[in-house]
Amino acid sequence: MRRVSCAMIGMILLAAAASAQTPAAPQQPPAMTNLQIYPKDTPRAELVATMQGFVRQLGVQTLGGCTYCHVGTAPNFDFPSDANPKKNVARRMILMSREITGKLPEVTGKPASEITALRCATCHRGMPVPKVTEIALADALGKGGAAGAIQQYKDTRKQALDYNENALVAYATTLVNGDKADEALTLLKANAELAPNHAPTYAAMAQAYAKKNDKDNQAKMLEKVLQIDPNNQLAKRQLDQLRK
Repeated sequence: MRRVSCAMIGMILLAAAASAQTPAAPQQPPAMTNLQIYPKDTPRAELVATMQGFVRQLGVQTLGGCTYCHVGTAPNFDFPSDANPKKNVARRMILMSREITGKLPEVTGKPASEITALRCATCHRGMPVPKVTEIALADALGKGGAAGAIQQYKDTRKQALDYNENALVAYATTLVNGDKADEALTLLKANAELAPNHAPTYAAMAQAYAKKNDKDNQAKMLEKVLQIDPNNQLAKRQLDQLRK
């Protein structure tokens, strides 16, 4: 009897050990709801890239980022909520820009294929409230004197054109999502040469390598992200998953 009991105990211990080693299923993000401007079947990565583009083009990175239009704080955003009135303003602005873009072929006499669609950056140029240079400088001069006007000019120049390393990462991400990982990597490698300490560039490269199922280079890029940004929790989780 004692021998049988020991065997049973051994089997129980082995089963418990096997259960403990079984990796937990990755937690799926909640389904996207309350999409009123974009199709309800829009891929999550595509929508996230679009929203990040809004943050960049409006220059609200230091004004709360996502919370400029949404409710909550990272990582507990309530994206479906309409409690923030700026969210409805943003919806109406998107519809307005689409309407204007739709009229441009008639106004300019050009075919739709040659028309540049209106985007946030077309007017905002990196400013939450769009102002031409003369007005922006005049306002800054009145509020903070010459020093304030100079600072306003320097800050605006940094983000006035939607043509920087963040914009390139955003575009490369759309290429990755469109199964064009090689093209994305070509752009991102050039970005890394120009801005070698830009962690989002290497994070995007990791996504591109993941698309190609190149786990070795994906891990190398995630390690590079963590060298630059040791507190990047997403990169840590992705690297941990690769190493299991």
